[in-house]
Amino acid sequence: MNEEIRLEPAELSDLERLSEIAFAAKAYWQYPAEWLERWRPQLTITESDLSSGTAVKLIVGGEIRGFYLLRKDDEKLWLEHLWVAPDGIGHGFGRQLFEHAMAAAKEMGHASVHIESDPNAEGFYAAMGASKVGESRSELEGKMRILPLMEFKLKGS
Repeated sequence: MNEEIRLEPAELSDLERLSEIAFAAKAYWQYPAEWLERWRPQLTITESDLSSGTAVKLIVGGEIRGFYLLRKDDEKLWLEHLWVAPDGIGHGFGRQLFEHAMAAAKEMGHASVHIESDPNAEGFYAAMGASKVGESRSELEGKMRILPLMEFKLKGS
């Protein structure tokens, strides 16, 4: 892809597209349709998400193709969302978003970023340099779901 790539703050007018990308990217992993519908609220990016976090969109050839959202809780900074449109997976967009998010976190003065990863994304985050520090367990329709909890330590912080 030789099209121009830009990273810009997400805007309210982007909410529908960001939500579409999150849902499509989650569906890429072929989860059952009923699970995807159950997760739709968490995959829907809202005005509150934009106002309470740092959201950045990746634009390729004039179209939003991915985004991330950083959010601080009482003590930690979380990479709450990082999604790439399925047709953009494998083009380096995820890496660009991740590196941009980590630079933003460092600028904010944080020493590390925490990630509750989808199991399918654990390898990506590990390749980016994040370490598994725990697990989050829950049951979904009688099946145990284990989400890796990961941490990325920011260099020089």
